Amino acid sequence: MMKQNNKKPSIMFIGGEDVRMRKSFLIALKKTGFNVYAAGSEDGVIFVKNDIPYFRYSLIRWINPIADIRSFFQLIKIFNQVKPDIIHAFDTKPALIAPIAASYSDVKMSVRTITGMGYVFSSDSLLAKALKPVYKVSQRFASASSVTTIFQNTDDYNYFLENEMVEKNKAILVKGSGIDIIEYDKKIAQLQLQPGFKDSLGLTRKHIVLMVARLVKDKGVVEFLEASRQIRKVRDDIDFVLVGPLSSEGKQAVPNSILEAYANDINYLGERKDIPELMQLCDCFVLPSYYREGVPRVLLEAGWHGKPIVTTDMPGCREIVKDGWNGLLIPPRDSVSLAHAIEKIIDMNEPEKKLFGQKSRKYIKQEFSLERVLNAYTGIYSTALT
Repeated sequence: MMKQNNKKPSIMFIGGEDVRMRKSFLIALKKTGFNVYAAGSEDGVIFVKNDIPYFRYSLIRWINPIADIRSFFQLIKIFNQVKPDIIHAFDTKPALIAPIAASYSDVKMSVRTITGMGYVFSSDSLLAKALKPVYKVSQRFASASSVTTIFQNTDDYNYFLENEMVEKNKAILVKGSGIDIIEYDKKIAQLQLQPGFKDSLGLTRKHIVLMVARLVKDKGVVEFLEASRQIRKVRDDIDFVLVGPLSSEGKQAVPNSILEAYANDINYLGERKDIPELMQLCDCFVLPSYYREGVPRVLLEAGWHGKPIVTTDMPGCREIVKDGWNGLLIPPRDSVSLAHAIEKIIDMNEPEKKLFGQKSRKYIKQEFSLERVLNAYTGIYSTALT
């Protein structure tokens, strides 16, 4: 039970450039009786509209020690201004920086969520290999500064324990960040694809395969492009659609030149706001990521739309898709297997595709609903505050 006093306990969520993805959770958390704040590196308008105080700080996603030090001191300043009872950090860098910054401020305690292990454990580059020992030491410091470290998938939970990066009594597994299935169903019910919507996107073929991701190589973007080209050589009834913002993450970014080289094989639509409409339009959703994901939200959204999914047999991705049950799992970095899996999904009969989607919806409701995650997190906060 939470301590009874006249002051509502306060929690500040710390994220990066997509902290807005926590909006539904923060609104729900606020309704349970917490004072809620958010901090991130985006503009935060969506929080202001929902009466959630927002604080902006600078954060560079790629490796940049000087920028990280700047972020560290900005967070200390924000924490001393707000004085929250708990800070809860998400995403790779905030989950490292924020708990340590909180230990130098007026914050009472820190909680953090490991949303995957990122570039260092996704890449086989010399830089990534050199950074692994640094990553492990940094995580130990951040774990020591936190009352609880939450993991979104079993692989990351086990890895941290096996490598003594967190104490077992401080480690908790809570799958995903939660999807607001009630709100999402309302949006799906309201979707009305306008006549000519498909044509307006330059899509003219019978089937549509969709991938939505940041344009970084570790997300499997190049493998998707190559699989699209392989399939186009043997059939002409599929449109391949790639959606997502260009990245600035150094050598990991997929450059325009690569997209231009595959312009005849895919339709690249850039960053878009109408993802639900595109989900409804597609026959198969693809995420061939070999990035060490936590639990990819986009796969939860695709599954809730009832779409068959092709993704990789990687941590996070395999938490959502069971091979042959609600989608297909393929080896990472394998465009040939990806092409075969896409064709297999496309050539399935409609009842089989529908059954995949029904299984996904049932499983997501059982394991990844916002309500389930909210109950788990409020329990963690209450325990910390007693």
